[in-house]
This record gives sequence, C-alpha cells and structure tokens, in this order.
Amino acid sequence: MFAPTTKTRKVLLVTAMVAMIGFPTVATFTPSLKLPTRPLVNPTSRASGADIRCAAGTGGEGAAVRHPSRRSSLLKFGLATVGAMMGSKVEALEIEEYKLMQIFKEAQDLGIVRFITVSPYGAVQESLGRLDYEYVPFELRSGKMAGQWVRFAGPKSSEKYVASFETSINIDRASKLYFDTLDGPHGPLYTMRIVDEDGNKMISILLNYDIEGNGGKPGQYYAGAVEKWEKLRKKYGQQVTLFE
Repeated sequence: MFAPTTKTRKVLLVTAMVAMIGFPTVATFTPSLKLPTRPLVNPTSRASGADIRCAAGTGGEGAAVRHPSRRSSLLKFGLATVGAMMGSKVEALEIEEYKLMQIFKEAQDLGIVRFITVSPYGAVQESLGRLDYEYVPFELRSGKMAGQWVRFAGPKSSEKYVASFETSINIDRASKLYFDTLDGPHGPLYTMRIVDEDGNKMISILLNYDIEGNGGKPGQYYAGAVEKWEKLRKKYGQQVTLFE
C-alpha cells in the first residue's frame, strides 16, 4: 500500500487546499446521507449553524447565510480525503471540541452507568453501559434529526449489530447538562441529565448500583464512583451550558 513520506503528505495537503479553493463547487461532492460506521467527512461543529458572511450567492456581497457554502463544504471534503490518506485523527479531534464530549471523557472512570430515555409516547428505555466504550461520530445533514451524532457501543466492538450495548446522542441538540441528585427508593441517585434548548430531556445517565458487591442488594455504588461524580459536579457546576 502507498505510504507517503512526511514531505509528500505536506505537499498533498497544500495541493488539496489550493485545489479545493479553486475548483467549482458542485452538488456531486456532497457526502451521502447514509450513516457510515466511520464517515470520511469530519463532523460539523455547532458553528456550522452560525451566520457566515458570503460574498457569492443570490444575496450579493456580504449576504448572511445560515449554513456553510458549498465551496467551504468542498474544501472540508478535500481536506478530509487528504487526512484519510495521511492516517490523521482529524475526525476524533474535532468531535472532542464539544464540551459534552469533554465531560464524557472525564466521566469514563465512573464504571457501569445506567442510560435512561423516556419516549413521549409511553415508553421508557433503560440499559447498562459505560462511557469508556468506543464512540463513533456520524452526521445527519437533513431532516428533524439533523446534526452531529455520537454513538457509544461495546463492550467488545463498536460496530453496529455486534455490540451488546449501543446508544446514540445528537450532541448538536444537547444544550445543557445537569448534575442532579434525586431521592430514590434505596437512597440518593446521581445523574447527568442532558436536555435540549427547550428543556426537553434527551437522555439521563445515572450511576449504577454495585449489586454483586452488595450481596445482591441495591443501595451501594461502585467504589469511588460517587466521589468521581461529585468531583465532576464541583468542576463544572450543577448546571452546565454546553454551547455558549
């Protein structure tokens, strides 16, 4: 397989940047809406929805648009292609810029946690997983579910249909995170509650009881889990704004 040298990689990167800026932007370069396991195009950040000044377009010079231009998208596509050739980790680096992902990373040692989602149509889903499972970012570019997503899956594989646990979160829609304690039937519950900008609950992540270590009874958490959770709340505060 072709293994470019460091000098060749730099040349490829510069060439791609120049070429992408100069090439005409065409819709055929737009990535597919199919959900790939490892997408080639990097996830867009929250800034992709911000106003961007664009001289080209129907609005004339200085017109404000809500989404990146096709030229910008094409540039990102070209850089991602070169990045893939270079074996770079651009995708992982960009997804970790999200504050929610930074919190998840610091919460990886909470051990087994309980993920809870509540459907407005009369169903509650609870499952046990871990925040140190491998995550896979992917993007939906249109529709009600559009945005940057991340899928946690494990324990043995991050691939769909193989992992015994899997959950996906639209991190572009996640607006706030709350470190809350609740009164449970066997003592306090420690939760990270994620809501959208309208305050709707998206998902809750709770510390899970160490049933086996407590003689098959609930009420006792895994050693150090509560202390680590409280350390996170002290660092970030009870209410965390995920996007400024």
